[in-house]
Amino acid sequence: MVLVGCGGEIVKYNKKNQGSQPQLKIRKPVVKELNKDQLINHIEMRQPASVRFFHWGFAFSLIAIILTGLILHQPLPFLALPYSKVFVMHVGFGWLASAFFIFRLVDMLMHKDKTLLLSWQDIKNLPKVFAYYFYLRSDLPPYGQYNSGQKVIFTSWFLLFPFLVFISLASYWAGERLDWVIKLLGGIQVLRIIKYFGAIYFASTILLHIYLGLTENLSKLQSMVTGYEQKNCEKSPAYQRPDYHTKR
Repeated sequence: MVLVGCGGEIVKYNKKNQGSQPQLKIRKPVVKELNKDQLINHIEMRQPASVRFFHWGFAFSLIAIILTGLILHQPLPFLALPYSKVFVMHVGFGWLASAFFIFRLVDMLMHKDKTLLLSWQDIKNLPKVFAYYFYLRSDLPPYGQYNSGQKVIFTSWFLLFPFLVFISLASYWAGERLDWVIKLLGGIQVLRIIKYFGAIYFASTILLHIYLGLTENLSKLQSMVTGYEQKNCEKSPAYQRPDYHTKR
């Protein structure tokens, strides 16, 4: 991995444990001019193309699933959309989101990416993270690419999404396949209630994710669009390099 320092120097870091992150190569004359005009202080690759592809594809398809699912649950008269078309869109976006989900899992396995996984250290840091978000401390505890609170949400999504897909297939094939799932859950009405609260959980945590993304650090939001993050030379003491947990 290549980082550009405040003086325009090119600093190379060992790419071990860095997953699929490509090198950031900027010619020294360009860097010197940018620093001369104080346009950049520090640029590093944060989000590779595969992560950005999954993030936006999964986000848009998941939001579409939630909206169409809520419309199916309580149709909106002013939209005047046929139930059958909304149902087809709901199922279609469900398959699309599932494809993005599988893509991310394969990408994580291929590149041994553990940045989204909750570790024991993250669990121990959770009280400090919650204290920070409730304004009881001034900064976050040391973290890698994502803090403990983010990892809790991401882990819950990765566990909840395949479960909801599975029970959704049971309701889609009701009377044909997976009837044992419906019986195990206590009937089709219980299954619908579980799906409804699952959608509410996703909607609330997505809104929380967007809020924190817009209020915490806009350079991290920028990295999910361009791949690169601009940092000041004096980093926050809480931030560590992405391989923080792998070096423990």
